[in-house]
Amino acid sequence: MYNINNQYKIYGRKKGRRKLKSIDINLINNFLLKFNTDFNNKKIILDIGSGNGDNALYLAQKFPEKLIIACEIYVDGNINLCNQLISKKISNVKIFNQNILILIENINSKFLLDEIWILFPDPWVKNRHYKRRLINDIFFKRINSRLVPNGKIFIVTDSIPYFISILYSVYKSKLFKWVNNKPQDWQCSNHNIVKTKFYKKALNCNIKSMIMILSKI
Repeated sequence: MYNINNQYKIYGRKKGRRKLKSIDINLINNFLLKFNTDFNNKKIILDIGSGNGDNALYLAQKFPEKLIIACEIYVDGNINLCNQLISKKISNVKIFNQNILILIENINSKFLLDEIWILFPDPWVKNRHYKRRLINDIFFKRINSRLVPNGKIFIVTDSIPYFISILYSVYKSKLFKWVNNKPQDWQCSNHNIVKTKFYKKALNCNIKSMIMILSKI
């Protein structure tokens, strides 16, 4: 069992408007990550903020030999993912439903990460909410030691200010190389990115989504 550190707050909704049945909660429990057994001899990919699980499902089918950890506090999204895992008979996905910083804190040198995917992290656009942003200077310092050499981080956002803020943190950290640093390579339309709910929402509003690919130095 992982150590729960109460210093990490969770922002945003944990569940939707529909009533949750006990069978739904039990369904999620069946897929929760277990540190003692799930990490054994597995290469690991984190999908942070996995939402309804679209990207986790894609990664699981693309990399059947790897463990995909879907990190999401939103109950309804996790229930949807569980139903899809059962329907598609996918067995290499586990759910972590706490603050992602707790998971990072509990990963040791035996279980290093191959990749991290972060699709449409909340940009917290108001000035008083900037400190709630997941990706900042401290995040890169924490995650660096948990990645394998040359490990990759894939970040997708439709917020230009957040994109710039993340890039500034990358350069200050001196821990990662920006792989796709040419403007034509920033556009998600030039990459095979899963069209999640937020991706489609941006498209409908004629907003371009951008991807940043980082490699551990």
